[in-house]
Parts: sequence; C-alpha cells; structure tokens
Amino acid sequence: MLSTSYQRQQSILAEYTRSGNDELIKKLHGVKEKGIRYYRELIFNIAYDTITNAYPILTDFLGEEQMKLLINNFYTHHKCQTFQVWRMPEEFKEYVIQNELSLIEKHPLIPDLLHFEWIEIEMFMMPDEEFPPHHKEGNILKDKLVLNPEIKILALQFPVHLLHPSKISEKEKGQYFVLVHRHPESKEVVFTNANALSVKIILQLNEEPLSIPEIEQKVLQQSNLKFKEQIKQFIRESMNSQIIIGFQ
Repeated sequence: MLSTSYQRQQSILAEYTRSGNDELIKKLHGVKEKGIRYYRELIFNIAYDTITNAYPILTDFLGEEQMKLLINNFYTHHKCQTFQVWRMPEEFKEYVIQNELSLIEKHPLIPDLLHFEWIEIEMFMMPDEEFPPHHKEGNILKDKLVLNPEIKILALQFPVHLLHPSKISEKEKGQYFVLVHRHPESKEVVFTNANALSVKIILQLNEEPLSIPEIEQKVLQQSNLKFKEQIKQFIRESMNSQIIIGFQ
C-alpha cells in the first residue's frame, strides 16, 4: 500500500499538472523545477492538440490564443473522468457549455458548433452496429425500406453545418436538422442537411422497415402531391448515400 505522504505527493503533482500553479512546486519533494515545468507543458500540449484537432472550426473561429485560454480553464478546473484520450474533447464540450457562459452569451452558436464537430468523432469511433437483413435490389416505390442503423439526428439552432460561424448572426437562429450517418462500406461519416419531413421519415424507418406508401400514410396528415414527391426524392437520395441500405 502506498504511504500517505506518497499519495499526497501524487495529488499535488496532479493538481500542478492541471493548474500550473507555481506555489505547488514548492510542496513537491525531490523534483527539478525546470523539469516539472516541462512536464506540465508536455501534458497540456497533448490536451491542446487533442481538443483543437477535434474542433478545428471552433479553433479557427476563436483563434489560437482564445482556445489556449479556454483549454487552460478546462484543464485547470475540470477533472477528466475518461481514461481514453480521444474522449477528452467530449468532456471539454460539456465543460464549455456548462461553465463558459460569458463566451456562449457572446457567441450563442458555440454549443451547436461543439455538438456538430464532436458528433463526427463519436460516429467514427462508435462500435459497429449489427445491420438488419436486407437486399440491395428491389422496387423503390413498393418494397419496404431498411434504414442504416448507424445514424443520428442532430437538431441545431444555428446553421453551423452550412456556414462558417463568422458568417452566422442572430438572425439565422431557427430550427435546423442534420442527419449524420456512417457509410457501411467506407465508414466515412456523412452529414446531410435535413428538414422536418426528412426527420419524420427517418424516425418512422427507425421503428420498422416501411414502403413509401406506408411512409406517406404515417407522416402526411392529408394527401399532398408536393410532399409525396419530396418523400420520393428524399428516399432516392438516401438510397444513394446509404442512409437507407436496401430493401427488406
């Protein structure tokens, strides 16, 4: 069992690594000040590189100095719960949303941007889902359609998937949807701009395979030729992009 004093030294080292508080160096026994500073810098740079690589658009938008300050705040005040380095940006996302309120007040699109950039990593790293039985060939107008199980719907208030954040103002605030799926063959994460009708279709197909007539019956309150054509067009595009993987 580790002695109490050794555990205390470990705790001080961990606290210094997070905060960079020079007063803590004086409490560490048998360490070289220059070396321990380099150690802290090395660990911080790993965190900085990991987070900025996860959020390149946010980094470009805020600038390097603002990101360093933000990451230093995170690293100083947040005790990471994950032991997987690639998941650190997820905790950074939650920290910023919950704690950096003045920054979000200045740039209210930041929570959307964080969710948008993180979901690409989350989808890429997700465990493989079991794909339901399906056929590649079928009648698109009559046969039941099978949805790609590796898909998520992202709801946003700002169009961060369409415009650089520097070009987005409060007047663009509204309701936006993005379909995020992983291509079953290439494993590429694909983003598709969507509307409310598209989301309704995906939600219905997520429950069970359906044919286009069955989809129309479930998502349309009344017969509407315009919306029926939109449904058919969306289904065709979804087949091409592998949001829909085939026929039951």
